[in-house]
Parts: sequence; C-alpha cells; structure tokens
Amino acid sequence: MQKQILVLTKQLKIFISLNETLSALNYSLLNVTTIDSAHQAVNTQELTGIIIDLSCGSWFEVSELLSDTRQQLRTPIIVISSKFSIAELQQCFALHVDDYVVWQEPAQELLLRLQQRLWFYEQTAEINQTVKTHEQETSARIQLGDLTIDLQHFQVLRDQLDLGLTPKEFKLLMYLIKHNGQVLAREQIMTEIWGYDELDSSRIVDIHISHLRDKIELDSKNPQIITTVRGFGYLFEDKNLKIAYKNQPRTTND
Repeated sequence: MQKQILVLTKQLKIFISLNETLSALNYSLLNVTTIDSAHQAVNTQELTGIIIDLSCGSWFEVSELLSDTRQQLRTPIIVISSKFSIAELQQCFALHVDDYVVWQEPAQELLLRLQQRLWFYEQTAEINQTVKTHEQETSARIQLGDLTIDLQHFQVLRDQLDLGLTPKEFKLLMYLIKHNGQVLAREQIMTEIWGYDELDSSRIVDIHISHLRDKIELDSKNPQIITTVRGFGYLFEDKNLKIAYKNQPRTTND
C-alpha cells in the first residue's frame, strides 16, 4: 500500500519535481491548490506527510491550517517559502512545523529534508505512541541511556539512585520526551507545564531546564539529553528511546 503525502501548491513545477522522485519511493502525492481543500484532506485522508506552499493563502489562513493539522496528525509538516524570512521561520516553528525550506530548483534540498523527516517519524512513531499510551501504567519504565524513568514512583534513577527531581522537573522531562525530536519553544513549554504564558516565561523555563540538567546530565555545561536550539527553544531527541514493562510493579528494593 502506497503512503500518501499531501502537497498544497498552485505551482505545477513543484508538484512535478516531487512526484518524479517520491513515486519511485512508493509514495503517492495528493495535490490540492486551496486552503479549504487542504483542510478537507487533513480531515478525511490518511496522510504520511504534508508539504504546504505558503503562497497558497494569507498567513492567517495558512496558520489556521498548520494549527489544525498539527492538532490532528503526528506526521511531518514541511512548509515552502519563496524567500527566506526569519519572522516567517519563527512563526512556522511556533506552530510545530517540522521544517522550513526556501523553494529552488532542482528540488533536491526539499526532497532530502522530506525523506529525513519521514524516516525519523517512521522510526519514532511507535515509541512515542507507546509512551503516550502507557506512561500512567504502574509497570512502565523508560530507559534513557543510563537513566531509568520510573513512571510508577515519578522517579529518575541513575545506577539505582534517585536523582531527586521535583514534580515540576519530572513533568517537564516527560513533556520533552513525549515530543521526542521536536524543537519546543519556551512559550509553548510555559503554557503546557505551568498553564499560562507570561512576559518573563523564558527566564522561568530556562531556570527549570538548568536545574533539570544539573540533575540528569553527566556534564550540565555540555548537555547531551536536553539541547538548546538558539533562538527557538529546547530539543530532546533520542532515536533509541526504550520503554520496558514488568509483570509486577516495581518495589523500592528493586
């Protein structure tokens, strides 16, 4: 069964360039030319990936489409722009777009970025779904390198020693893990973890990330688990994330 990619563009050359390569990789392309048609496809079609040409509507229309799409689907979303704009880039990433590409022929860069995102989503989708489904089960543990996250006791352990995370730090870490591979803006983290967004939210988030790194990173000045994406926020990315189950709930003597 072919995997379907939605392409919103009015430019035939973009569709042709993508179709030639992706059809050979067993992907079928669904081309739409209006925002309304894209909304309908998102609501009714099974999609593996989405490419949106920003020139197909006003920013208000496009942002509504991006927001609606991300709420419904866990698939890679790539936007195409005719020219680079840092403001446009920030707005797209704030809506959880996976990548932002300036269109140019040939479409090699867009194709490479799309293939990488598709591969990453395919590799991590099962793990992410498992974490979401089972994070509240008392028998679940997440293995993160030499760290063990015990979801029953809300503990993070290294060498069987509790690292002493506060409830807020534990919630923050789990939020980052659930969004494995996604850059999360400080405002987004603030809204999710604290339930509101304030002008000084960047400082609040930075302080808690710093405290969390002090506890879970081997070298907090050279973090490997939670990295900073300058100008955007924070990233947790682990392609080898594992979740383990036991027949019996863990005891404190384990």
